[in-house]
Amino acid sequence: MGSGVAGSAGEPGRAGKRLSADPRLRAELELCETFRIPHSRFLGGDGRWTELDRAKALAWARWQRSVCSGCHTRLEEWDRERGGDPHAYVTGTLRCPGCELIEQERDRVPQDRSGYGVKIQLLPRDQHPDHT
Repeated sequence: MGSGVAGSAGEPGRAGKRLSADPRLRAELELCETFRIPHSRFLGGDGRWTELDRAKALAWARWQRSVCSGCHTRLEEWDRERGGDPHAYVTGTLRCPGCELIEQERDRVPQDRSGYGVKIQLLPRDQHPDHT
């Protein structure tokens, strides 16, 4: 990978250790991905992709592949043999009024072919044609 990233973003075959320990770096790299810019540009650089930027981008891609799409945790976070803890997370309950409203509306969508492709969206009341 790159010689300037020892121990941070560039350990071959593994998401970088620094990504595991640094939530701010993860947030920064997520924004960099969204805006398609190198991390050095995010930090105020000239926007050219450096060797370190490329190493961080590759480490970020590996990191994302290691995250479960359902619960957003990583297996090594649970595995003692890999430095994790089987009780690393606890569950919590959150009720989202928007999701609740969508589920209620979904109950009104026909289950036959006439309901195929129906998407339910939330719009601010002042933007909805029936409520302006």
